[in-house]
Amino acid sequence: MAGAVTLVLAVSSAVLVTVRIMNNNTAGSPTTPTRSSAPLAEPTAASPYPCRLERIDGHWYAGNSRTQQENLAVGNAGPDVAEAQCLLRRTGISPGGIDGIFGPLTEHAVKQFQKRSGLVVDGMVGPHTWKVLRG
Repeated sequence: MAGAVTLVLAVSSAVLVTVRIMNNNTAGSPTTPTRSSAPLAEPTAASPYPCRLERIDGHWYAGNSRTQQENLAVGNAGPDVAEAQCLLRRTGISPGGIDGIFGPLTEHAVKQFQKRSGLVVDGMVGPHTWKVLRG
């Protein structure tokens, strides 16, 4: 079983590298935004939202939402929450699964991130927290 998983990961990595090289050879027009990508996390049963991390013009996006203003707190759910969860995970702080549900694990992760970033620690994702998460 482990061998099969290793094989799948190796083939996937090779395909991604090939696609990345091909895209780099065809990109570069002056009107193309600056982009860089981080490793992908595809949806699973435990985490139905993907984390397709990409840096566009100096801001991080995870492919679930482009919001920079939405106020999120415990009880919220949906793609904006999944976006925040992916961006928290990118910083090395685990919000639990990327499930789009703002629960206690996500709140704890937000508080850790806010404290580490010198923000007001309220456990909610608002414009100031989005700005630092995206930065």
